[in-house]
Amino acid sequence: MDTILELNEQFVHVLSPMNKSKLVRLIEMSAISVVIEEDNHIAGFMLAFTQGVKYESINYEWFNENYDSFLYIDRIVVSEHFQGKRVASRLYKQALDLAAERSLSCVVAEIDIMPPNDPSLLFHQKMGFKEIQLLTHNENKVVSLQELIIS
Repeated sequence: MDTILELNEQFVHVLSPMNKSKLVRLIEMSAISVVIEEDNHIAGFMLAFTQGVKYESINYEWFNENYDSFLYIDRIVVSEHFQGKRVASRLYKQALDLAAERSLSCVVAEIDIMPPNDPSLLFHQKMGFKEIQLLTHNENKVVSLQELIIS
């Protein structure tokens, strides 16, 4: 659990801060929480929620108010050492499999535009995600709300 918190902290500029109690709470209410290990190291992790969860996130709340059925990727983090080694693709495969298994209409996520998270934008474009809305949190934070329709 400490390694997950350390990974989150490394990327906190494009995530939200998280302490141990918040991580435990998020895992408990998640539809899926996945950790991928490689060579006895945590390569990456993902937390995702379905609709109707009491999660205080402006991004999640937007999807919850505008969609009936979805899997929301709250956070996906890949260790710098494992980037470019398909860890994110493996995490997303598990999310897509769960969404299909539960007959959810789409997988949704937000990607920071300001400050920019260009690697995430490129990854989501390659996966087939489409921007549906820009959401301004404040003068320093703008996110792209994106969806991938499950067919």
